[in-house]
Amino acid sequence: MSERLELELIEEYELLGEKRFRFRVKGTTIVLNVSAGSREEAERKALELARELGIESILSMLKRSG
Repeated sequence: MSERLELELIEEYELLGEKRFRFRVKGTTIVLNVSAGSREEAERKALELARELGIESILSMLKRSG
């Protein structure tokens, strides 16, 4: 993973008493939705989710092939 993913906060809202955050992976239409107590925690969770899903690897492969 050579490049760090950049996230853009697109929405912050509350649902059923839970604070939720929606982030877009910069330069893509990929949206990650996480619950957290603060924006900083939400960003950490979103980056961890992206790592678990292998988003950085997929984007890297797409850049090389296209």
